Amino acid sequence: MKKKKLFIFLILLFINIIPLFALTHEELAKKILINNPSLIKYKNDISISNLDLKDAKAKKQPTIDFLITSTYMSNPPVGKIVVNPDDYLSGESGTSGTLTPLSAIGLDGPLTVYQGMENTQYNFKIVLTQPLYTWNKINKSIEIYESLYTLKNKQANIKYKQLINELEIRESTLYFIKEMKENLLLQIQISNKLLDIINQSFKNDFVLEIDLLEAQIKAKEIDLAIAELEKQEKTQLTKIRELVNDTKIKSEDIEYIFDEKKLEEINNDKSEQLIKLATAASNDNIQLLSILKNIKEKELSIAKNDIYWKPDFALQIEASYSGPRFPLIERGYYTQNQAGINVTLAIKSTIWDGGIKLNNIQREKVNNDNINQDILISKNQITQTIMENLAIIEYINQKIEYQKQNSLIIENKIKNLNLEITQGYGNKTDILYKKIEHLNSELQILNQKLERSISYFTILYLIN
Repeated sequence: MKKKKLFIFLILLFINIIPLFALTHEELAKKILINNPSLIKYKNDISISNLDLKDAKAKKQPTIDFLITSTYMSNPPVGKIVVNPDDYLSGESGTSGTLTPLSAIGLDGPLTVYQGMENTQYNFKIVLTQPLYTWNKINKSIEIYESLYTLKNKQANIKYKQLINELEIRESTLYFIKEMKENLLLQIQISNKLLDIINQSFKNDFVLEIDLLEAQIKAKEIDLAIAELEKQEKTQLTKIRELVNDTKIKSEDIEYIFDEKKLEEINNDKSEQLIKLATAASNDNIQLLSILKNIKEKELSIAKNDIYWKPDFALQIEASYSGPRFPLIERGYYTQNQAGINVTLAIKSTIWDGGIKLNNIQREKVNNDNINQDILISKNQITQTIMENLAIIEYINQKIEYQKQNSLIIENKIKNLNLEITQGYGNKTDILYKKIEHLNSELQILNQKLERSISYFTILYLIN
């Protein structure tokens, strides 16, 4: 009994410990790969594309169809055939030229010539159809489906990278939200000290009521700022839960280290290198368009080979059986049947259809040109996006540098105020106000770093 209680206790302890294990970026990425519904749909599309490819390859193989029918006829179209012997004459007896009735030789009564069709009729047919020559259209079709299979894999890979990029943006946002909350909590501590001093000064008639109200409003503003951050934190956490398809994840479970030094390597000095990487043929987004271009080229080739007076050749072999008896089971099935083998060479070609096939060729040429234009447009958009985000990064860097200098100035003012207090003529409220101002400056830096990180991650996604 004691062992059983100990076992239950250990299980409960283990269950309680599990949530304490932090989820790193890599672990969340694995969860996305396994659980994300959008990614699962892409994986399903890959499976379907693989089946389509198998179907395309199967078209090179012969098609074998089998048909069996069984019919019961209550009134067969051909009935029994009966004749009267006296209607016929025989010359087997008597002198030459003398006709003797058949009854004279023992054939008396009606004579059944044909028993008639039986009530059952069975039909068996097996047909083999084999394409012989189709001007390489089947092979091109297989190549198209191979490219489509590659395309689906590439789309799934791109989608996964998009989800990982979104995950990292939301993780970094959570990271900075937590940093900003810590900043605001320090501001609340200082603000409470300031309120106590001002409230005491108000009671002693050293300050006006308006001064107290202003201090209270500023403290309330800090509370509202924390509430806003908490709302944003919940929003980011909800989105992360959606990405990994896990509603049990908590904000404190996520362990994310923001690598600022690595991201700061992305700057205007490397703009040409970044654009070259993002628009290279090996880039996922460019590869996707290249695959589409390859597909359109093959579709054009098929359209050109599906033109007038270019016949397709096929061989058809048909074996059939038809009779009133089921073959190999009922007796006499081989005496009342029609069976045979037919070999057919089929040649099919369109002579004229009003110009539809010519239009198809022209349509595919236009589609090919559109893909080339899409590649150019995509490269231009990637270049523009990189340049815009580099400009944003450069601008925010200047703002951060300004805030850092401003923060240093405030720190020096706080030192001077402390020196005044030690000399006996300083004011504590002035120091507290400056400390809040200093924290506000640091808060602005955090907010700007958050904004800058989104541009960093956008560029990193584009260059893969």
